[in-house]
Amino acid sequence: MRVAFFGLGYHAKTGSSRFLLDLLEQHATVEAFFAEPGVAAVRRAAPGFDETRYDAIVIWQLHEAFALLSGRHPNVTFAPMYDAMWRGGAFTWRHSFSAAKILCFSWALAAEVTPRAPVLTRMQYFPEADPAPVTDFDTLRGFLWYRRRDIPPEAVFAQTAGTTFASLAIHDAPDPGHAAPFPKAAPAHVGKLIRSTWSEDGGAFREALAGANVFFAPRPLEGIGMAFLEAMARGLCVVAPDAPTMNEYVSHGANGLLYAPGRRAPLDFDDARGIGARARDGIIRGRAQWEAGIPALLDFLATPHAALAARGASIPTRWALPAEWHIRSGDGVQQDSAALRRVIAAAPSDALIVRGHHVAREPEGGETLHRIGTIDAAWARLLTGDVGPKGPRGLGVPEATLIHDNLLRRYGIAAPQTAQTLCSLLLRARKDGVAIHDADEVLACRPLPEDWPTQRRAWYQLVAAEAGASAAATVLEALDDAAAAARARRRAAAPARAAIRLIGLCDRIAPAFGRAVESLLLGGAVRRLRAVLRR
Repeated sequence: MRVAFFGLGYHAKTGSSRFLLDLLEQHATVEAFFAEPGVAAVRRAAPGFDETRYDAIVIWQLHEAFALLSGRHPNVTFAPMYDAMWRGGAFTWRHSFSAAKILCFSWALAAEVTPRAPVLTRMQYFPEADPAPVTDFDTLRGFLWYRRRDIPPEAVFAQTAGTTFASLAIHDAPDPGHAAPFPKAAPAHVGKLIRSTWSEDGGAFREALAGANVFFAPRPLEGIGMAFLEAMARGLCVVAPDAPTMNEYVSHGANGLLYAPGRRAPLDFDDARGIGARARDGIIRGRAQWEAGIPALLDFLATPHAALAARGASIPTRWALPAEWHIRSGDGVQQDSAALRRVIAAAPSDALIVRGHHVAREPEGGETLHRIGTIDAAWARLLTGDVGPKGPRGLGVPEATLIHDNLLRRYGIAAPQTAQTLCSLLLRARKDGVAIHDADEVLACRPLPEDWPTQRRAWYQLVAAEAGASAAATVLEALDDAAAAARARRRAAAPARAAIRLIGLCDRIAPAFGRAVESLLLGGAVRRLRAVLRR
């Protein structure tokens, strides 16, 4: 089998796409073409490209490679990266992409692509665990690769406030356009600042990282996120924005620490050692899952588009839940029978509550993965106002929580039917020392409640009952602020959404026309014209 692989030149340097290229080279003859973004750069990298010479074509993020294709090749796979698909706050997609099979490495990406492309698969990549994990947590030593203004050193200073850090190593190698002055001094709680800069062999990066045990994720969004995954694989305590793909791997307080994007509030590092150890354990389990899924991935890459489309969707197997366990079902709720069976079998014999992750389905059809955090950490996060526009993060929902009949009888209650009643039960059970098992599995997909005013009031009442009126007022204000910020972001993205719709229409007429309009509207020409007019 002969395969053409297209990838970004930057990824050829960082090795971000190397794992897929290595996998292909084990099973096929591969010709790789790397280029910087831009159709002209792609044409220079692959002069005289002839698609008929290849049985399969794989495009890793470099969507400009579609300009070399006729649109008639039967076996093209496109692997877009989630972070690269957003322009001006709007998700970009072109009609020509939908003729390819889509390989998604993110739940959030798959949710955006599913309505747009008929043939796709979702994989979650895990690196190999480091054979020599970090175990020295006698002092805390942070590491930040400064890449973007979204996560500057000052944000790390604020997140570590109140905790003594022996050092903070800052790898000062910003993305283009994000250069900033290096901090003049460390705050009082940080013993010393260590500065490293870019080196061709990556030695400066590795040396600075080698002395750290706390890793601050460098970007607000990721396509896969190799840097933070490799940190987890070494057993570091990872701190990251609660955004894809970080929140698709990290459960707050369990195997990492999450915070709302842009939030600069102190975090709790008391369990940094345990968090790092659990992160590495999770990478080991994830790596086994990744390797088990490789045959299916190779089949997806080798099978032509039309043949995969003809296979259709498989029918899920039904399984009767054991009578002693209760879980909320209902209209629109889909539960994974195999996952439920696995988590019940794996739970300790004394566990009376088993929690898992869930997928929330928006009214318009989009789906978002929500991982559970530890109960204490998720509750503390709620009380500090670190919430999302649709409510608290990490506490879980009844549709993905199994409750044993013995516990319900002990408390004389019915199985929880709302997220708020579940949270109340979890807090009570936690205080009573009830055995609670957290499973690293997605157990259910459920529609988001549409009655937000009722949900908002219910969260206020719960917090008021558990922590007092002052705390409830803080939470209510935070919920309103998060919802208002989400509306503001959507309004700000309206011009980009309109531009992307126009580009899509032009792309349907002719891909070259779509590229020209995209270059005009999103490539900076309009921005430069506005700057000239302002003068």
